[in-house]
Amino acid sequence: MKRGIIIKILYITTLSRTINAFLVPHIEKLINDGSTVDCACSIDLAVNQKLKNMGVKFFDIPFKRNPFHPINIKALMELIKIQEEFDYDIVHVHTPIAALYGRLLKVKFPNLKTIYTVHGFHFYKGAPIFNWGLYYPIERIMGNFTDKMITMNSEDYERAQKFKVKETYKLNGVGLDLDLYNPDLVEKNEIRSRLNLDKDDFVVLMIAEINQNKNHKQVINAIEILKNKGINIKLICAGDGPLLLNLEKDIAERGLKENIQLLGFRNDINELIVACDIGILTSIREGLPRNIMELMACKKPVIGTNIRGVRDLVIDSVNGFLVNVNDSDETAKRIEVLFNKRDLLNDMGSNAYQFILDYHVEHVIEDLLEVYG
Repeated sequence: MKRGIIIKILYITTLSRTINAFLVPHIEKLINDGSTVDCACSIDLAVNQKLKNMGVKFFDIPFKRNPFHPINIKALMELIKIQEEFDYDIVHVHTPIAALYGRLLKVKFPNLKTIYTVHGFHFYKGAPIFNWGLYYPIERIMGNFTDKMITMNSEDYERAQKFKVKETYKLNGVGLDLDLYNPDLVEKNEIRSRLNLDKDDFVVLMIAEINQNKNHKQVINAIEILKNKGINIKLICAGDGPLLLNLEKDIAERGLKENIQLLGFRNDINELIVACDIGILTSIREGLPRNIMELMACKKPVIGTNIRGVRDLVIDSVNGFLVNVNDSDETAKRIEVLFNKRDLLNDMGSNAYQFILDYHVEHVIEDLLEVYG
């Protein structure tokens, strides 16, 4: 986007939490460059006060995550009224439901420019047939109503180029403020003491909601394998979710309570990262996982499953290790390698930090402004 050109942009997301978590720096930058930015979403969490203070209007739209829920038609009607009243130049849509109904505005307003940031297609290599049968045809059709599509990983980018979209881009996610993830801001052993960890413990951190997709069982199995070999690794898991109680019971039944802590929802992720030796993510599906970027920003190597998004960040044997989904034996072996080879661990941590510099939010926003063009 050329500096000095004032445009009016409507950000559309299914839920307000997406704006709070990922998009605040983008919107701030656009406003500071002279544009008007408003947001339309289902307000599930309180909207960002800083954006409100900057004059951003928030429209509460009744989106439902089921794409065929009838209330989404009401949501579309409300979006039409908003566009008729405020006459935005661009709608920038995020998340599948908001992306579907937000881009439909182009039917009534053909001169409206539509930009879609894909946080991870629901269809991907190895995805359930249901996902391919439902979401892939929708995306093929909606390509006709999309001026520009932004993807975050190589697999999605290659697939998006097959759709009828005028322009397709690959950006480094939504960016990460590296200044917020500084290992020098807190004292490692002090954090460990609070977590009942010893300074000599080898600590693995997993930052993820506790659900089926994040697949905590794989790393729990790996910790059990290592314990049976006499290697006592400490695993700390930050995140809440529907499987929390089931995992707590499973850990207790296996006699792993001394090795594994489920911390629930946390606001001190930076401190937890500083306290750990390595990070891990054993997901079945990802777009471009922010938690891995957070770990790398603090010079931590990461063991991750060899899936879309993760392999865009983790370069095997360079800044971490890739393992197959549900391969607990290989996961245990890779943890053991880093447990035994601290020089390798440090080298991988340094490589991780150098890699993630390109994902700084300032760089990503500059690339985004070029997309707005």
